[in-house]
Amino acid sequence: MSFAVSSNARTVFVLLAIALHESPRIHVVRPLYIFVIYFVFVFFAVGSLETNATPSRCESLEFLCVVEPTEHPLDRTGRDEIPTLEEIRALADRRNLDAAWEEIQRFLEGNPDHIEGRLLSGVFSIWRGETDRAADVFRKLVDDRPDLAEPYNNLAAVYASKKRYQEAEDALKQAISANPSYGIAWENLGDVRIERASLSYQRAGKLYAFEGRSNIEVEAKMGRKFVAIKKIQDEIGYSFHAHGMAGKRLRGEMDVDATAVTGDPDSANADAAPRVESSGVACYSVGPLPDKASFVSITDWFEGNDIFTSTYTRDAQQSNDYEVFIPPSDELSDPNALIERMQGDGIHDITPISHGDLEQGVMIGVFDAEDAAQRRIDELWEKGHKARYRPRTRLEKQYWIKAYPAVDSSLDKLVFTKRFATHALRTIPCE
Repeated sequence: MSFAVSSNARTVFVLLAIALHESPRIHVVRPLYIFVIYFVFVFFAVGSLETNATPSRCESLEFLCVVEPTEHPLDRTGRDEIPTLEEIRALADRRNLDAAWEEIQRFLEGNPDHIEGRLLSGVFSIWRGETDRAADVFRKLVDDRPDLAEPYNNLAAVYASKKRYQEAEDALKQAISANPSYGIAWENLGDVRIERASLSYQRAGKLYAFEGRSNIEVEAKMGRKFVAIKKIQDEIGYSFHAHGMAGKRLRGEMDVDATAVTGDPDSANADAAPRVESSGVACYSVGPLPDKASFVSITDWFEGNDIFTSTYTRDAQQSNDYEVFIPPSDELSDPNALIERMQGDGIHDITPISHGDLEQGVMIGVFDAEDAAQRRIDELWEKGHKARYRPRTRLEKQYWIKAYPAVDSSLDKLVFTKRFATHALRTIPCE
């Protein structure tokens, strides 16, 4: 910021200097004269400050400019002059948000019904993280001016920031009803519906997993849908991923508009077509998970980090131990008599089998290793008991999770490994 001294200030400065030079009491009142000269100089200089800031073109407040401002003659002579919207926008363009917030409040004190000023106040509230206050501003605007699309659109942004997607969609429909040509609302409506679709797919995947469905065709279809959703969201750059929009402050990377531009808004080519950049984000797989608790815990962790997931289960046969038994036969008509005879031979841990394919047989033991089961068989045969063994199989559910990080929610593998040390995170193709 620079300043220039006006001609009136120079005149007063010269006159006081002459008076000071000719005064016979110069040594007595010199400090007083110096103070007076300094005060008058500063007073006139401040009145003629010239900033280097160019008039705001409202680039960073684009969606608010659709409401034509009404010019009001303002008193610019006093020190408590009311700022103009152009001045307030200039502050916001220079990222001086605290000053812009104070000035918009002063502006509304003098112009409480000014539509664009109220819109600015609501947007500044979002920047400050005061989403409830912003919602109140936009709701009052909707009540006062139901014919305008912008308040509905901005209200939808607040709803989406709280993941209240149904209310966001309803507000965007109202915006489109008010102005069917309002492209921003149409784009945001599509983005909200994509977000809701992804949540529905996640819910369906969880239900399939909990129900024990292991249909390969169903799992493949769900996986394809998740990949398709991820690609769409990467391409639109999460333009209405409002949980990030409302929680952020403006730090140079965020537009005021409810939709985000994938191009650089501060560049010289800001008016050029937005570019879509390849995210280069990898996808991941975790599994098999042996228990539902781990499955739920990891899925919740992914979702808490805004990472989309698809899930599925499979029934797998596990053969972890071996049964040693004497099968039923015509000679074994009384299992209890056989048990008494075996106990007499010093064989214990004997259990009659009352159901299944070995009903009326005798179970002698279960062994972790096959060679241990074979040694037991040899001992039993030496004592005249024709025992056998077989692997004991059972069906166990195995849970699998596929993770699809998006552009703004990349997966931190180190954090995952620290949180779930016993589960490997494997990189897989996103296709």
